[in-house]
Amino acid sequence: MKSHHNHSLPKELRDQLDQYTVDVPPLSLQKKKADRVADFVCAPVQNPLEHHALTPELLLKIQLAPIALTIGLSAGILFFM
Repeated sequence: MKSHHNHSLPKELRDQLDQYTVDVPPLSLQKKKADRVADFVCAPVQNPLEHHALTPELLLKIQLAPIALTIGLSAGILFFM
């Protein structure tokens, strides 16, 4: 197969390059289903906490939330009894 983009090359070089032929095997442009599934499963995921800075205030809120929820539910049950 000759190149169509060799107009700017010197004639001697074009003649030498035309001596060589390259056989290109047919390439499948579609992925197999197993490859697509593997790409999906192995794709890296984003860290959901990456955008939130873990400050001491946030850690304190995370630790105190279950305690506040328990006290709130207990007070609500006692209030409505």
